[in-house]
Amino acid sequence: MSKIITGSSLISGSIIVIIFNFLLPGNLDVFSKNVVEVTTFTENYGNNHNIAQAYLTAIGLGLVIFLFGIIGIYKNVSNRENNVKYLFLSTNILGVSLFLVSLAVATAFAGSADMNMKAYAMAQAAGQAAAQAAQTGDQALMAQTADQYNIASINSIIAGSSSASIYTLFWGVFGIAGYVFFLSIISTGALILRSGNYYLSNLMNQITGYGFGIVGIVFLILNIIWKVNTEWGFRIFAISQIVWLVLILILAINLIRSNKK
Repeated sequence: MSKIITGSSLISGSIIVIIFNFLLPGNLDVFSKNVVEVTTFTENYGNNHNIAQAYLTAIGLGLVIFLFGIIGIYKNVSNRENNVKYLFLSTNILGVSLFLVSLAVATAFAGSADMNMKAYAMAQAAGQAAAQAAQTGDQALMAQTADQYNIASINSIIAGSSSASIYTLFWGVFGIAGYVFFLSIISTGALILRSGNYYLSNLMNQITGYGFGIVGIVFLILNIIWKVNTEWGFRIFAISQIVWLVLILILAINLIRSNKK
């Protein structure tokens, strides 16, 4: 695979992922608010479920494009450093695959959150109607509104339980994907240090190689201490994405500018 296609895939894929990730409802507030709290998360996705689902699809496309660039690096390494390159490829494929699963779950959650909020609003409206009927003393109207309130309440409970289950599943898969993501960053650094000198200068080889390795280790430890589904954990993960993007851009640009084919 040509170095231009490989580098371009890394650049375009990573940029698409980062841009649309931060465009997801609530994610721009990650550095000032707790956007992962269940009520806030539900409101952000439920009120903007169509936009959220579109952005999640775009992120998935970006991940696939990025993975194409990863495969390009794997092929360009050829038969050098077989042990490291297999670890590099497997961790990146697994990480992207898990993120794609989490995106599918998040897409389902956006629809579920919308239904949950609508069901809750209907239950609230039915409750108010029942209270107003009770004030009139009309027994028939009271019975009718009471039945409507009971049905709406049951629907709200079912929708809320479904939404909560998907919410829990999402963070479970996303958390595992995050750990694998950091392992893939570490393996990328190891591959660059062992064989990246074929495309990179000695200086850039050291900068990117140790950069990926240190970043992967540091953020892996931080996200083990602060889980990604907590306020600070998600904030730390957001920072790691920005740092990762910078390293990917440095690697890809130097790959494209290399004199090697």
